[in-house]
Amino acid sequence: MEKNLEHLRLKIPPLAHFALAALLMWLLSRWLDAETSYSVLWSLLVILLVVAGLAIIILAGLTLYFGKTTLDPRRPEQTARLITEGVFSFSRNPVYLGLLLVLLGLGFYLNSLYAVPGLPLYWGMVTWLQIIPEERALAARFGEPYRQYCSRVRRWL
Repeated sequence: MEKNLEHLRLKIPPLAHFALAALLMWLLSRWLDAETSYSVLWSLLVILLVVAGLAIIILAGLTLYFGKTTLDPRRPEQTARLITEGVFSFSRNPVYLGLLLVLLGLGFYLNSLYAVPGLPLYWGMVTWLQIIPEERALAARFGEPYRQYCSRVRRWL
């Protein structure tokens, strides 16, 4: 399977993975479920997940920007320096984690078990097509400091 995906690695922007998963979640829930109703607590959970995800994404983007390194995840070889502070001190991939939280919020908003396949689909696509190739490029660029960072900080959370 890995060889079949090689030509796609680092070519599809992570937001496209997110959009595909979100679309799948929405379509499945709308086609296969009839009605949804929401309680105040359910709505608060949705808001909390989406706001937390967006906050993590924004903090990660600002950390990369002020760290004067690339914001383009398709070009990890252009990374100017290894960023290990801020949100990167608890997740090596905070942007992807934030997007996953937004998708989780969408799943709760859709209030449908049929939306659930979108979450592992996003996780798998972004892990195989983006994160693993990024990790290889960063290990080649930064060597031992990157390997030490990987041993301290988990991939997702």
